[in-house]
Amino acid sequence: MKSDTLLQVVNRYRSLVLAIIVVIVVLMYVPSLSKKTSSITPNNTPFTPATPTYGAGVTVSGVHCGPGIRQVPWSHYAPGCKPVWHGYNGGATSHGVTAKTITLTYRIASTAEEKSLESMIAPGVVGTNKGVIRTMQAYIKVFNKDFELYGRHVVLKVFRGKGDFLQEDLGQGQAQAQADAQTAYSLGAFADSSVLGATQEYIQALAGDHVIAIGAQALSQSWFEQFAPYEYSPFIDCNKGVQAAVDLISRSLAGMPAIFAGEPAMRSKNRVFGIFYPQSPQIQLCAQQAVSELHNLGINVPVVVSYSFDITSAPAMLANGIAKMKQAGVTTVLCACDPFTPMLIAQAANSQQYYPEWVTMDYGDAFGRFPALKKQWAHAISAGLQSLPEKDQEAYQVFKMADPKGRITPEYGFVYPPLLLFFDALQAAGPDLTPQTFEQGYFSLPNSIPNGSLGGWSFGKNSFDPPSDFRAIWWNPNAISAQDGKKGAWINCNNGTPYYIANKGAGLPKHQQLNCFNRLSTGG
Repeated sequence: MKSDTLLQVVNRYRSLVLAIIVVIVVLMYVPSLSKKTSSITPNNTPFTPATPTYGAGVTVSGVHCGPGIRQVPWSHYAPGCKPVWHGYNGGATSHGVTAKTITLTYRIASTAEEKSLESMIAPGVVGTNKGVIRTMQAYIKVFNKDFELYGRHVVLKVFRGKGDFLQEDLGQGQAQAQADAQTAYSLGAFADSSVLGATQEYIQALAGDHVIAIGAQALSQSWFEQFAPYEYSPFIDCNKGVQAAVDLISRSLAGMPAIFAGEPAMRSKNRVFGIFYPQSPQIQLCAQQAVSELHNLGINVPVVVSYSFDITSAPAMLANGIAKMKQAGVTTVLCACDPFTPMLIAQAANSQQYYPEWVTMDYGDAFGRFPALKKQWAHAISAGLQSLPEKDQEAYQVFKMADPKGRITPEYGFVYPPLLLFFDALQAAGPDLTPQTFEQGYFSLPNSIPNGSLGGWSFGKNSFDPPSDFRAIWWNPNAISAQDGKKGAWINCNNGTPYYIANKGAGLPKHQQLNCFNRLSTGG
C-alpha cells in the first residue's frame, strides 16, 4: 500500500483522541436522538463479567488450549481459547441468526457532496466502498475459519441505501436513515458494520430495529448505555477522551512555556489554551466537560470556538475563530476536528501569521503532508500510535492470511478493528446468540496482550469501547513514514511510553514538558 485512507488512519490510530477533547471521525456530527429510537431503555440486567476459561482440547483452527492460551495465535485481541464445540446451538435464537448463519450488513451511503470533499485531499488517500467490501470479505473468511461460532458462520449482505451520509451527519436525513435501517432488518441483519455509512442517525435507527451496530464514533458513555445492548465500538467514547485530555494538559502542558510554538515570542510564555470543536450536541457536552474540568484545576480556556461543517460558511467562521485566538494570546490550540477542517483552520492561521502550538487529531501521516498544514503542523502534537510498517500491523498480516497473493488496498486498516471485535464477542456469547448474550460475551472478553498494533483494549461491565491507553506523538516533516515510505510522519514523544486512562495518566511526569521535537525541557 502506498497511501493511507481517511478511515484507515482514523481507526488504526484510534487512541489519538486522548490528547484532545474528543474524537471526530468522518463528519460524524449528528443532532438530537431520533424519535424512533429514543424509547429504548438501558439494559439493566445484572451481569458479572466472567473470568476467561481455558478448557482442554483443540480449537477449530488447531490451537491446543490451556491456561492463558487465546483462540488464535495471530491476534493480541483474541478471546480465550475455546475447544471445538459440539451440540445443538438453538437454531434461530435471534433475528438474523439461524442454525447455520449470522447475518452482517453493510450499507453503501452516498452523498452529492462526496466529490467536493474528496477534492480537498490527495488522490488515493480515500478508499472505496468496493475496496471496503472486498476487504471485509477477506477478514470474514479468516474469522469464520478460526473463531468458534458454534456451527454457524457470518454472512455479509451489502445494500445501497437511500441515505446521504452527509445529510444525516447534519441531521437532515433521519427518514432515509430509518428506511435504510429497516432495509438492513429486512435482509435479516443480526448486526451491521457500515464504516463510512455508520452515521449516528443510522446506527440509532438500527438500535430501534434491535440490530447491533459495531463502529459508533465520538459518542458518550451515557449514549452507549441508553442504546444497550445494540451499540459497540473499537473507538474511544468522548468522555474517556476528555478525561485523558485533561490529564495530559494538566500534567504535561499547563503552567509551562509553550516551547513547541512556531512564534519565538510565545515560547517563553506560559501556555494559554483555546479550543475548536464541531457543533454537535454529543461533542458539545464533552467539550463543556473538558472546559469545566480544566477550570476546576485552575486552568483557564479563554477562547472556545464551535464550528458548523459547511464547506461554504466554514472558512469565514474558522478565520474569525483564529482571530479571536490570536487576540486573546492563545499559545496552544486544541483542535477536536474532523479530517478536513484542520486544512481550513491552517489556511486562516497562515493568512493571519499566527503560529501557535497545536494539540490535534492524528489522521495518519498522509494527512499531515497537506500543503496548507506545512507551517502549522511543524508545531503539532497529538496522541496515537507512531507509524508502523505494514509487516508489523496485525490488520495487514491477517489480510495476507486470507489472500497471500492478493493486492492489499488502503481499506484494510479501518475495516479490521470492528470486525475483529464483532467476532470476539460472537465467540464469547456462546451458542445461544441474542443481543443480550452478545453484550455479556463482549463485556467478559479478556484484556488485550500488551504491545498490540491497535493499542491496549480492556473490558468489563458497560465497557462498550475497549481502548485503554494512549501515547504522545509529534509531527516530524522530515521523518520517513513507515506507512508509505514518504517524507513526513508522526513520531513518538517520551520514547513511546503508554499512559493508561484508568489511572488518569499517572505515568506522565507531573509538570514536565513532553519530550517531543527531539528535545526535553522541564517546567519550574
